[in-house]
Amino acid sequence: MKPARPTADLAGALAALPHFQELPPELLARVAAMCRELELQPGELLFHAGQRCDAFFAVRAGLVKVFRTAPDGREQVVHHIGPGHTFAEAALFHHGIFPASATAVEPSRVIRVDGALFLRLFAEERGLGASMVSSLCGWLHVLLDRIEVLTLISAGSRLATYLLRLPAHEAGGTLVVELPLPKKDLAAELSITPETLSRLLARWRERGLVRVDGRSLALLDVRTLQALAESSAAGE
Repeated sequence: MKPARPTADLAGALAALPHFQELPPELLARVAAMCRELELQPGELLFHAGQRCDAFFAVRAGLVKVFRTAPDGREQVVHHIGPGHTFAEAALFHHGIFPASATAVEPSRVIRVDGALFLRLFAEERGLGASMVSSLCGWLHVLLDRIEVLTLISAGSRLATYLLRLPAHEAGGTLVVELPLPKKDLAAELSITPETLSRLLARWRERGLVRVDGRSLALLDVRTLQALAESSAAGE
């Protein structure tokens, strides 16, 4: 991990984050003054579970995986964090330690917000608190959606639900979605094996439900995918 080259638009990057979109320029500048940008290579650890929490983070570019390691050594993915999203705030405000680990999935640039300085500013500025509470409520809804997906019994239901909730655009009369994660990381996000994900997509291609082109998926039969999403026996 190394500091990224200095950037003149760090305040601008913060202003794009949900936490800070409503802040006046002078308060935003104070937050920017307590930040630095880091460059991470794939597989590089940002922090590990049990480590004292002295900061929270925002992804500016790339992808970061937050995960826990089970007693049997298996990796359990909590979430993947992409550009424009923050993480580890709960650890800073409540736990005092990181309850999970974080590592870069691909070359990434991450903004580190100094914990002690931020907590001091948070106590002084009511506007900062109001802005963050609103943003964290939105993030809570995202996590609740993820819990809903993971409680589905079958891998097929999970995958169909995930695809149908992605932002879609129309191309040639067909809805197309872009996977925000590499397929192996998507499998981890859905708590299924990469092999299961590959079998499901292959089976759905054969049935004419989807067309796969790298990380672009054309949803050819949305009605059937919706039925699979609502079924507890949608394949694997």
